[in-house]
Amino acid sequence: MDEASLEQLLGKTALGDRRAFEALYEKSNAKLFALCLRILQDKAEAEDAMQDAYVKIWRYAERYAASRASASTWMIAITRNQCIDRLRTKRAPGAALDAAENVADAAMRPDQKALAGDEAQRLIDCINGLGDADGRMVRIAYFGGVTYKALAERDGTPLGTVKSRMRRALAALKECLTR
Repeated sequence: MDEASLEQLLGKTALGDRRAFEALYEKSNAKLFALCLRILQDKAEAEDAMQDAYVKIWRYAERYAASRASASTWMIAITRNQCIDRLRTKRAPGAALDAAENVADAAMRPDQKALAGDEAQRLIDCINGLGDADGRMVRIAYFGGVTYKALAERDGTPLGTVKSRMRRALAALKECLTR
């Protein structure tokens, strides 16, 4: 998927352009359907989840911000979340979490990419500069894949406190990395 054209099509979709949305669908549906099928393991469920995901993409296209994520990443996140929501409603709570763990893409994880690139030492230095507690939270949440809610429960900290600390830590990390 060509990111520049996807971003442009998302921008037009945000303005209600149905042809742009149709083109966006044509460019992205194969990848998103494969994701749905991999997560849900059922063609009919995958089709339904993908339709729901595209409805959300249409409704929330104006919320897309290129500065926060690429267009394909944004659409994949919506689709993945839609599939996981379907799993949660159909299975016991523990089974949905087990299934979500098996959803990971075969490609390098974000932490592996970061460590493999030239920015690895800089990233490590910036995370270490956050302090022990905040650095630990960022490592656990982003490299360990632990949700804020699970972090809060694990540490016995209110969820709002975890979210506030993570927001501050990520802002400091961003500032450090842009220097």
